[in-house]
Amino acid sequence: MYALLCNYAAEKDHCWPSQNTLAARLSCSVSSVKNYLAELVKAKLIEVRREQYRSSVYYMLNPGELRDQEAKADGPQPEITCPEPKSGYLNNLNKQSQEKNPPLPPTEPEAPKVSPGSEPPAAGGVSVSLSDFETAWELYPKKDAKGFARVAWLKLQRSGQLPLLDQIRAAIQRFVASESWQREQGRFVPQMGNWLRGQRWLDPLSPAEEAAEQERQRREEMSRLLRVQEEQERRQQEQRDAEKARLRPLFDALAAKFTESFNDAQVAMAFGTWLHLHSRGAAPMASDVAPNNGQGIMDFMNAFKRKHEEAQYRARHGQPEANRPDVRAADFKPCAEILRHSPVFSQLFSGTEQLRQAV
Repeated sequence: MYALLCNYAAEKDHCWPSQNTLAARLSCSVSSVKNYLAELVKAKLIEVRREQYRSSVYYMLNPGELRDQEAKADGPQPEITCPEPKSGYLNNLNKQSQEKNPPLPPTEPEAPKVSPGSEPPAAGGVSVSLSDFETAWELYPKKDAKGFARVAWLKLQRSGQLPLLDQIRAAIQRFVASESWQREQGRFVPQMGNWLRGQRWLDPLSPAEEAAEQERQRREEMSRLLRVQEEQERRQQEQRDAEKARLRPLFDALAAKFTESFNDAQVAMAFGTWLHLHSRGAAPMASDVAPNNGQGIMDFMNAFKRKHEEAQYRARHGQPEANRPDVRAADFKPCAEILRHSPVFSQLFSGTEQLRQAV
């Protein structure tokens, strides 16, 4: 603090930076700045005066003059090991420490301990990069008191209580979707600094929020399954297109055997029918068309399909249809012969003539 005031004073013996400016330069709070200033006043290194148009003016006191005055008032004092500055005030405490203590031989610095989820601290405890904070700030819906939020962020980072950025992001998204933050156009959304200081990402879910979270997860799962299904359908369509491209020359060779003219719609319909027959193993090839064929391509494919089905039927029953015995002519008897031997008719009609006439 004293070195910073000396830098502000430069060649003068006083300066007037605000406490907020000193806190920002030292990366600490305003209350800490007040404590540092009180210690400097108690040590008689500075004097604070209230002047017009300025809240506080800090006057740098000469340590040598103070010691002379104390020596005259209190008598002889023990010798002070710190030598007097030769001219002017010391501009910073670094130069004063160099005059008091000679430089030590260089030593290898120890690696700083990094808390999980935070960046390695630099001089003064300030993060090397605040990109994570900026990312979280962009996600937070209420853009109030950014400096206060940054101080809370750095304090949590130094204490090792700051979670990973993904956890902070998920918590902010969860609170943004909650009913309390959405009520009255975000009136009840706290400042980000208060939200961080309260470690609100640890708050449990309410029953309504838990139901909403389950519904969100269900929708995400359905969306994932839908994307998987669409991807499978796309691959299957690509396979079908590749199969069509492979079989198209065979169909073109078959269509070249017919002299009838086709338009685009007829060609597409004939090709679709041929692909269906090919999937069932009943598609004709160009070699199946006789030279004296007089049918159209659709009639020819339908006739070829019927022949294929008949051949399959005969193959399933084990013998050709023409060699099967005629069961209708087996054991044929006239109707009169059947009735003559029937006991019912023989009881009703005793005579042969009556039986013949009845028959």
